[in-house]
Amino acid sequence: MLADKVRAPWRLAVAAIGMTAIAWSVGQLVIGRAEQAVDAAQGTAGGAGARPVYVHVKLAHARAWSATIASAHVPHEMLFTSYAASAEIDESDPRTQWMRVAARSIAEADELVRRLAVDPAVEQAFVAPDITLATTEWAHEGAGEDVGIDGRDAARQALIREDVWTSVDDGPSCPLTTPSYESYQGYLGPAPHGIDAPSAWMRGFRGRGVWFADIEGGWNAQHEDLPGDRIANVIGEPVRDPMWRAHGTAVLGEVAGRDNGKGVVGIAPDVERVFTGSIFGTSVANAIDATARQLRPGDVLLIELQGGGPRGRYIPVEYWDDVYAAIAAATKRGVIVVEAAGNGGENLDHVTYDRKFDPKKRDSGAIMVGAGGPPRTGFKDRERLDFSNYGARVNVQGWGRKVATLDYGDLQACDDDEGVDAGAYTDRHYTNEFSGTSSASPIVAGAAVILEGIARERKGRALSPAELRALLESTGTPQLGNTKERIGPRPDLARAIERVVR
Repeated sequence: MLADKVRAPWRLAVAAIGMTAIAWSVGQLVIGRAEQAVDAAQGTAGGAGARPVYVHVKLAHARAWSATIASAHVPHEMLFTSYAASAEIDESDPRTQWMRVAARSIAEADELVRRLAVDPAVEQAFVAPDITLATTEWAHEGAGEDVGIDGRDAARQALIREDVWTSVDDGPSCPLTTPSYESYQGYLGPAPHGIDAPSAWMRGFRGRGVWFADIEGGWNAQHEDLPGDRIANVIGEPVRDPMWRAHGTAVLGEVAGRDNGKGVVGIAPDVERVFTGSIFGTSVANAIDATARQLRPGDVLLIELQGGGPRGRYIPVEYWDDVYAAIAAATKRGVIVVEAAGNGGENLDHVTYDRKFDPKKRDSGAIMVGAGGPPRTGFKDRERLDFSNYGARVNVQGWGRKVATLDYGDLQACDDDEGVDAGAYTDRHYTNEFSGTSSASPIVAGAAVILEGIARERKGRALSPAELRALLESTGTPQLGNTKERIGPRPDLARAIERVVR
């Protein structure tokens, strides 16, 4: 059927999820501005035609020949570059069926999609998602008071349990030496409020032996609180745009922040290697696939992206079949994929999605993460935040508000007076306001790194994606509020560890 071949013949938007969702009437304007900012960061600003418009095409079978593509006289290539130079491919692998065609304009791309819809060699075609930044509301709402954590895990657990919070009014500052902000990291504390990271640390489980990867747009590996010597970009062109870089840096801080007595500490500070995969300069699916190929069974890959779906709301990127193929291939190899559910406030079980988020029909194997309220004034602990997507496909939740991590600068801002990023970006920014499914997903990814490290040490093998997902769901602290709008439980490492070490 024609409808089966043409998927979303409008320009779709894929966005880094950062912070929280805002009203769509405002959000569309923000997307346009973000596109201009990214163009400028990439050196491609210049109006219409400055960037190619890609059409993603799934052929009826590997090596199928499309007369439509040939007659269009437009550049085209295999979408998954790992197969581009391969003489021998597994034709049963759906990744071998995907092509990427470069059109010169939106009008040309739309016309190509219409022609491909009736091409017998083509199974489906759609205009590729446009890469944007989901800029969201931002407020300096008050921050916790540093209470001088002394670096010992037992002391950390006690202080996090105390959960001391006071308001400060003097705004961002830049001390000579960054103090510890670990007391702000309530998501590290014991259940039910946090995931109980200290219960792992006190037993010596801090992520050793596990590799971690993050898929989005930009990072600052030189931040004072990141292990820059262990971070390597695999694919794509990390953008210099400060908002993209701040988002990625905040995500890495939650998982891999250094245990150095200042700033924050990551859930898995001893994670062995950190890979990044940028979606700029390549497709989302290819960035996932190429980065996942660097990982081993039991390593963890985080997808910090969302896309604008057919109902005009942000949804998980696995909705698009090329991305789904990349994720499914990774989990089939044993890689743990953690995927943000997105900030569309959307019911993923809606009939419009044709059961693409029904785990009984279509399951990529990824752990999908929703955003729950933190145990803070103005929020309801573990209840779905209104912007978080929900549904049967969402497995677990993390804090979707008030997450302390790196960058942005509302907690500490230190302007750099030198270099190309003067006044706009530094290595000593910290925040207490990272939010959205962006902040929730790294919390789950960090827990996954910890548990995979334990499994390797105690069981001599990695947990499979299915095993780890079931473990997090069965041992987590239950969701509260309207559980019909499912975002799942919050991980509880203390309970999960007991299950693993039996």
